[in-house]
Amino acid sequence: MKSFIPYILYFALFNMLLTGCADSALSSSDAGNSDTGVAGSYARFVTVGNYLYIVDRTDIQTFSLSNPASPEKINTQNIGSQIESIFNYQDKLFIGSGSGLYIYTIPSSGIPEQAAAYDYSFPILPCDPVVANETYAYVTLHDADFEANCGGFNIVNELKIFNVSDIYNPQELISYPMFKPKGVGIDGSTLFVCDDLDGLKIFDVSDPYNMVMIQQFDSFQAFDVIPLDGLLLCVGTDNIYQYDYTDLNNIVEISRIPIKS
Repeated sequence: MKSFIPYILYFALFNMLLTGCADSALSSSDAGNSDTGVAGSYARFVTVGNYLYIVDRTDIQTFSLSNPASPEKINTQNIGSQIESIFNYQDKLFIGSGSGLYIYTIPSSGIPEQAAAYDYSFPILPCDPVVANETYAYVTLHDADFEANCGGFNIVNELKIFNVSDIYNPQELISYPMFKPKGVGIDGSTLFVCDDLDGLKIFDVSDPYNMVMIQQFDSFQAFDVIPLDGLLLCVGTDNIYQYDYTDLNNIVEISRIPIKS
């Protein structure tokens, strides 16, 4: 089986520098689709077609990649506060924030247009990675342990599932308690959750109201994931782990790369 590790290492290191709330983060070019970037749920940048989108704590910046050797900033717009992550699905951008979930569409101009904003209404801001598909968005909220980048201490540790089939009116469906969930990834009806000291948890989310755990790898502290067509990359404290999940009844670790001594 071909490993995609070589394609992501450079981007993983670069994205770690950009990430605010995460201890680790990933981003890579998609080996199967040259028009869209593949990223971990803590990513602060993503490429879509000829555009690069970068979020900081308050804004989203749009760069044209028409001339890849000389990217041109074409737009900056304010989103809100405590912006943490950006995730692309088709012509939509899902932006995670300590205060809420933001959804943007990408028109032909390439400049994002806000479709919806969902306010969490928490008194103190949690950390909030997000991934999505055509129907659902999956958001992990975890307490920040006084991490200033995430807005302060809180006691929210849960996975939220939203129905985003109408992107102009996202509906929160259900929340599941977690230990301290961080990075999250989705492939079809298989959801991957990095639950810190509880390790990597893998769920069948065919029915969002009856999420079923498929497998748990709890021998390490997990931070972020990238699922890609049967291969899963997971960042832990000491290693980058690669799993083969082509057979969900037999998910196996196939490699690990030490990232610190």
